[in-house]
Amino acid sequence: MNKNFSRRSLIRGAAGAAAGAAIIGAPSRTFGAASLLQDSGSDVEITLWTSFGSGVNGDAQAKLVEDYNAQGTGVKVTAQTYENYEAIAQALITGLQTGDIPDIALLSDVWWFRFYLSNSILDLTDMVDTPDDYVQSLYADYQRNGGQYAVPFARSTPLFYFNREIVEKAGLDESVFGKWSDFVEAAPALLEAAPDMLGAFGFGNAASYGAWVLQGPVWAFDGHYSDPDFNILVAEEGCVNTGEFMRTFVESGNATAVTDPSTDFQTGGLGAIMQSTGSLGSITATADFEVGTAFLPEELQFGCCTGGTGMSIMSGVSEENQKAAMDFATFCTNTENATYWAQTTGYMPVRTSAIESDDFQAFLADHPNNKVAIEQLPKTSPQDSARVFIPNGDQILGRGWEQILVNNRPSQEVWDEVKQTLDEEKEPVLEALKALEG
Repeated sequence: MNKNFSRRSLIRGAAGAAAGAAIIGAPSRTFGAASLLQDSGSDVEITLWTSFGSGVNGDAQAKLVEDYNAQGTGVKVTAQTYENYEAIAQALITGLQTGDIPDIALLSDVWWFRFYLSNSILDLTDMVDTPDDYVQSLYADYQRNGGQYAVPFARSTPLFYFNREIVEKAGLDESVFGKWSDFVEAAPALLEAAPDMLGAFGFGNAASYGAWVLQGPVWAFDGHYSDPDFNILVAEEGCVNTGEFMRTFVESGNATAVTDPSTDFQTGGLGAIMQSTGSLGSITATADFEVGTAFLPEELQFGCCTGGTGMSIMSGVSEENQKAAMDFATFCTNTENATYWAQTTGYMPVRTSAIESDDFQAFLADHPNNKVAIEQLPKTSPQDSARVFIPNGDQILGRGWEQILVNNRPSQEVWDEVKQTLDEEKEPVLEALKALEG
């Protein structure tokens, strides 16, 4: 990696750390914990870095770790919890310089690519068990240049949540969420039915992944943040029109921008929000009203992206630990556990066999909100490169949305500025890709 790329801090020092440890050749696809111990003659201990430490999701992951360790294969997993995906990535950036790294880590949609560029994560292509069984739209998100750099785990899509009781009180039904323009027209009636609400709809800020949930609406208005070749498109008509539409929605007083949409929704302060399917379990458990879900509203077309996190294995740990980490990842995402994780948390089941299982189909019959999320999944698309592959692209776009929705600035003006910033920030990525992939 060239010096300019390093100075721009895609991964400070990570390339040097990775260079000090040769990437181990991928083992055969058929391995397990028992064969590890037979080969090594000793127990194997691996560390998982995760952001799921509490609540519904934290308890679910703790159960997976406990169940894996209880198998008695001699492989022991210890989870080290961080505040969020960003904290994991920052700790890994530091750890690659000091040598303090995990064996396996949850890397989000906007972070795994940085560690791919520094050769810090392992190509799992020949290690993945039954790759065709993974939901391909989720599995392919971690592919680059012929390699597979994570297995999908806590995968999600934005989902439209609404307060069903307020909708019914207003004399409406969920069809008003079919198109953004229909929703805007119905918003005054929702506020009249619940005048104490902050807004009929609540937007989040950059810290609450505002650019992620708004990527679908941008597509719905026939816009894009960028194309796959890193051409920045935010200042073109589709994205500008989306910004103006949403700015007017807020300016009318019928929608609002808040710090924590989920909390305000759960406490009755908002009529509807867009939030991760991974919040479905916690929102349903916390809200004291009937929660409804719907596809993201259309406009000119439908738009919804994938998101969430996958399990990546570090290239700088021993081959024995890489195999043990892969065994754990396979366990967490097998049919039974993918079913359990999705039922408990609301994250997408990452295995086709999990979706098709009798257990999960029975669950969907009893949980229509989860069924909506599953039915929306085939309509989703991979994210625009500007958000997931440009360092801080999510935050740059998110702060642009804040300027539009909070400061009421014209979207053309804001997106012109954002385009200039993203055009500058993409250059180190293009240089690194050229150096790495040719």
